[in-house]
Amino acid sequence: MKSDPAVKAFKKALRTSTIQAIRDLDPDARRAQEALLLDQVAELPGYRDAKTLLLYVKAFDEEIDTLPLIAKALEASRRVICPRVDKVAHQLELFEIEDLERDLEPGVLGIPEPRRTCRVVAPGEVDWVLVPGVVFDLRCNRIGRGAGHYDRFLPGVRPKVETWAIAFDCQILDPIPVESHDVPLRGVLTPAGRIAARA
Repeated sequence: MKSDPAVKAFKKALRTSTIQAIRDLDPDARRAQEALLLDQVAELPGYRDAKTLLLYVKAFDEEIDTLPLIAKALEASRRVICPRVDKVAHQLELFEIEDLERDLEPGVLGIPEPRRTCRVVAPGEVDWVLVPGVVFDLRCNRIGRGAGHYDRFLPGVRPKVETWAIAFDCQILDPIPVESHDVPLRGVLTPAGRIAARA
């Protein structure tokens, strides 16, 4: 999964400027937008009917805090899966969590991840995925953190699985550079509305 040096540099610049734009948001406005987005996730295609949800845990200050979404799903007796980074294999491992306090621990870079004592889940069991990202375009391509974990993981889920992101409006830039290994999402939800890429 090698990138062209010029494209890699451009992605890095977009990542840096977008993170700064998020940090520059008014704190009250940002909290209101986060609450709005989290409330609307349940209305996204496939979410209500999905038995097994793959939800990530907020890892960086500029990311939307997904813990309320995870807590709500657990309270509703939904099956919740969270990823853990395998540093040796450079890929995501999936684990089922049942309790936020008991089942999460600091992982890579201190990011909360499922404990290895949690039940291991195969990608084929996942019905719906919330994907993190820094920058998105109108075709739902994404720029992540640069490690490529989700670009390696997403081809392994079933073809009809809905893959969505939630993002602030300042995270939508069009176009963004796309490489052969980049995997587009089904859609992105922002405070301004939904962007859907494909049927």
